[in-house]
Amino acid sequence: MKTVTTRIPEDDEEALAELGEEMSADRSEVLRRLIRQGLNDWRKERALEQLREHSITLRKAAELADVSYVEMLTLAAEEGIDVGYTTDDLERDLDRI
Repeated sequence: MKTVTTRIPEDDEEALAELGEEMSADRSEVLRRLIRQGLNDWRKERALEQLREHSITLRKAAELADVSYVEMLTLAAEEGIDVGYTTDDLERDLDRI
């Protein structure tokens, strides 16, 4: 695991302390969880943006976002992105199998 050092505003330090108490975790663990969540969110947003621009396929978007095909289909539907395949289509296809 790599070590990263950064400066943060005092009000963020207070929020981290509160979150640490809430999560029963030390500051390092809180920061690791927040960074991981932020990166996961960023990956999904980036994949959805590329999907919206039709520059990647649904399968590639799922791979970039590190989620399942079904989850990416659901995320795309929630964002109103037309991928030419709906969750209803998926359910119908799964019923056929």
